[in-house]
Amino acid sequence: MNRAARALIAASDRIDRVCLLSAKAALVAMVAVIGVQIVARYGLRSPPGWTEELARYLMVWGGLLGATAAFRRGLDPAVTRRDETARGWSGRLARVALVVAVALLVVPILYFSFFGPGLDPGRSFLMRNLARTSSGLGINLIFIAAAIPTFCIVILAHLAARIVGGPLKTQVPEHAADIG
Repeated sequence: MNRAARALIAASDRIDRVCLLSAKAALVAMVAVIGVQIVARYGLRSPPGWTEELARYLMVWGGLLGATAAFRRGLDPAVTRRDETARGWSGRLARVALVVAVALLVVPILYFSFFGPGLDPGRSFLMRNLARTSSGLGINLIFIAAAIPTFCIVILAHLAARIVGGPLKTQVPEHAADIG
């Protein structure tokens, strides 16, 4: 493996650590916010309006960042039943299928995140959310909408690392059931 491939894998690994830690933090925060909502609703009979909205936004960020970590480890839904790390035509076919499937999903999402009809950035998904504010929290919705292009960019970084080095090896407990 050459220096560029090792650097690409190292960068993907650093991004993965940040995404996984952030996904865990978002999940813990979401559970805490829902706990506050439950106590306030059933204990105090006066739930704050912001808890449900914040929990939803934490779920979006946590879910998308967690999905990137799953993708990096090869725990995403299988595009093919071929081993992408195999040598020969089988491995190459699996890597091509992976690249095509990911590109078909991610490239249009990225395009419309940054550009609207006629390559107009002012009509893009992000710019439309820049002009909106959440009702419960009063924050600009671009902070929530940014989760989608962030997810796509991280997936592309992980895709490049998977192509040159394969998915991260996961530690599966011996008692884990095989669902494949």
